[in-house]
Amino acid sequence: MDFIVKNAEKTDIEQIGRLWIEFFDFHRQFDDHFSRSSDGHTNFMKFIESSIEDNNSLVLVAAINEQVVGYCLAKIDSFPPVIDDRDYGAIYDLAVTEKMRRKGCGEKLVEAARSWFKSKGMKIMQANVSVENPVSTAFWKKMGLRPVTVRCIVNI
Repeated sequence: MDFIVKNAEKTDIEQIGRLWIEFFDFHRQFDDHFSRSSDGHTNFMKFIESSIEDNNSLVLVAAINEQVVGYCLAKIDSFPPVIDDRDYGAIYDLAVTEKMRRKGCGEKLVEAARSWFKSKGMKIMQANVSVENPVSTAFWKKMGLRPVTVRCIVNI
């Protein structure tokens, strides 16, 4: 199946929202932290819409015949003023529908985000990775990312 990677448009938001639900539920099977609120997908779609309109954000979709099979949410972010290269490219989300995993879709989305970051002068790219998800951790390692810190949580 051939797919194309393109900038997301507002007409893609609903499909991205459905894919986000699949993405979140996939992560939940590895970690209960990923429990969706009843209106989580609605709020996420609003966030995607504002990101599409933001010059410091990039929302990409992988599509087959107008059907979204993957998306990537990338943003320019900044470290605190204690690090030399403060600005960096951050991949907030990368999701590929189950039937399209291991077909190069995620790699193409990451390559496009990396290229965009470079065009914006970024020297560092980071990604949010669910450390309890072996599929995620293997993918990001394959993409050349290495853990630097791990955010730890506990229920209180």
